[in-house]
Amino acid sequence: MKRKQLIFTLILFWIVVIGSATFLVFRYIDNKTDRLHSEIADSIRTLFEGQESSGQYYNALNSGFFDDVFSGCSVKHYKEIPIPNYSSSSFEKQLEKRHLEDWKDSYGDLSSLYLLNWGDKYPNNKDQGWCLVRLYCPGFKDEEFIAQSYIFPYEVGLKGGGYASVQDAVNVAYNFYTTDSKSSFSNRFRRGSVQELWSKIYSYTNEYFSIVRNSTNANSRYVGRGIPGTEPSEFGLASPAYFENGYMHNGFYRVFIASSQETKYMLYKNESAIKNDRNNLLMWWLLGLTIAFWSIILPLTISQIKQNKKNKETLKERLCRLCNPKEFVANYNKDRLNAANEIYKELIDVKENNHEALSSLANRAIKELGISIVDESELEVLKERANPSNFTKPYDPDKVSIANEVYSLLEKERLTYEDYTKVKSLIEKL
Repeated sequence: MKRKQLIFTLILFWIVVIGSATFLVFRYIDNKTDRLHSEIADSIRTLFEGQESSGQYYNALNSGFFDDVFSGCSVKHYKEIPIPNYSSSSFEKQLEKRHLEDWKDSYGDLSSLYLLNWGDKYPNNKDQGWCLVRLYCPGFKDEEFIAQSYIFPYEVGLKGGGYASVQDAVNVAYNFYTTDSKSSFSNRFRRGSVQELWSKIYSYTNEYFSIVRNSTNANSRYVGRGIPGTEPSEFGLASPAYFENGYMHNGFYRVFIASSQETKYMLYKNESAIKNDRNNLLMWWLLGLTIAFWSIILPLTISQIKQNKKNKETLKERLCRLCNPKEFVANYNKDRLNAANEIYKELIDVKENNHEALSSLANRAIKELGISIVDESELEVLKERANPSNFTKPYDPDKVSIANEVYSLLEKERLTYEDYTKVKSLIEKL
């Protein structure tokens, strides 16, 4: 393959390899992103799957875990409030029958009703008795991967026919929700588990993904009738609302509980880390490939430039280069060095248009110095161009004859200057 063709082929191949490497780096980063996303998501889901409770396994992805935020606090800041009366506010006209039934179930058997923690923030561990936290993993989408909410008592209704205090009612409600098998919370109650879970969840943070609070969708879920006290709580919720979430009751009292809106935690993709990783890989791969290819291309290009320069030399310039005495110092030969010196001295004074003198000096140089007026690379190019087989398809007898004559001259062990000029003349006819 000619050097020019080789250089062109290498440059083209370099461009293809650069494009392929870029594609592969992007593909690698995409696959790595998917893998790291799966790793953190699957690891977190596993924390909520197959957890054991009382010797039985259950799925806690959607049910989640319940844990203490605080408990055992005295209930001292409460006040009696009127029991809602549907007739006093045209309730019967405003609500459907099933809502009236709900009202009867909630308030129909109460003799008095007390609002806990009135006028203060919800929840309040100074005088509100207890508060539970619920943590679960719906994993519906990255923006709502984990949810957390708070559950606490907010009203106590006393029934007639017996003695009971607000404090007793709150304490019994706590025991019911955390220990009674009839409670939907008890089999999922784990003292200290939520803090432990969060530690494990954060430990799964990897190069591209982490769990962060979704500030744009922090408190997205709101169900039921809202209750007073929707100010931000001391637990870091961003202005959550609170709503009714059922009650616990017996023959003496009914304890109404409230829930906060769910705070959502998301799988956060660190786009900056992904971009930096991709850019670093691209930089090193493209730089490495470029250095590797151009360490081959540049020497070939320099050689080709030098060859092009040689090909444009006049006969005098070529003889001056080939016959310069310094070329015969490394491989020292006294006779050749003397001959080179004599020829070079004459060459300096010969004019460019004195072809007869230059031709004579060229033949002397070939004979006395053993040089070739045509270097190997040029000789190979001439042979390739003058190969007779080039003109057999399609067949051209005249050019085959010319090529045969040129090729026979080029096959000589050492071309004279006359041979060289004849070759140059004949090859123009091909």
